[in-house]
Amino acid sequence: MANTELVLKMYDLFGKGDMEGIKREVFHPDMSWTMPGHHPLSGRMEGVDAVIAFFGALFQAGISVDNIHFGELDDGTVVEKHTGHGQIGSEAFIFPTCTTYGIKDGKIFEVRVHTGDQHTVDRYMWTMFKLKGIPARLAE
Repeated sequence: MANTELVLKMYDLFGKGDMEGIKREVFHPDMSWTMPGHHPLSGRMEGVDAVIAFFGALFQAGISVDNIHFGELDDGTVVEKHTGHGQIGSEAFIFPTCTTYGIKDGKIFEVRVHTGDQHTVDRYMWTMFKLKGIPARLAE
């Protein structure tokens, strides 16, 4: 399977809510996914289970994407450009985004999201996801 087709398969399975299919067929067990920002979903998720949990939260965020374009670099990295859209009340949010997908052993291995408007992403995510109060949010 070509690297770009692997990313398209991830999109197809995500659209169906098939996280088990993504985990089994698309994601490398030792993968990482880095989401930039200063919001509850930002950071580096390590391992397929952490990334699947992150996907579940992304699904709840209600973001849709369009204007999707792909390219493949000479090292096999897939580069994706898209426009994300979110809605809170009457306010429409637009997220210009580029994502890179490193491939290893025929599976998605290292993903990095690069946003064109980090402040808007942060504001949207903080509105969609609230943190628990202290002490509930502190690690044991």
